[in-house]
Amino acid sequence: MIRVDDLRSTVNRWLPVLLWMALIFFLSSQSHLPRYPYPLIDLLLKKVAHLFEYTILATLLYRAMGSEGGGRVLLIGGLYALSDEFHQSFVPGRNAELLDLAFDILGVVLGFYMAKMVISPKGRSC
Repeated sequence: MIRVDDLRSTVNRWLPVLLWMALIFFLSSQSHLPRYPYPLIDLLLKKVAHLFEYTILATLLYRAMGSEGGGRVLLIGGLYALSDEFHQSFVPGRNAELLDLAFDILGVVLGFYMAKMVISPKGRSC
């Protein structure tokens, strides 16, 4: 029988992950994103957004899985990034880009190591 405390703990750990993934999916579904008038700044802002989205995702995944889930955090984050770029290839006005995928994966790795250092006491020695 499932205990209420166990269920509550599972929901508290995984609901933020699922909500963040849903937000990423929603943003990826937008056909026309606002553009900054200067192309270089527009490019930089969009790449930083990719990095930020996936840094947060990896941090939430690490929080949900705990310190034993290290490899799974990287795998799930990387696969979600890949699926996100694939999804964008079907959205009118959007396309899949390897550079975006690279920033997504960099964000996953960055988020993983940041979470490891902050959440896991043993992670501080990295």
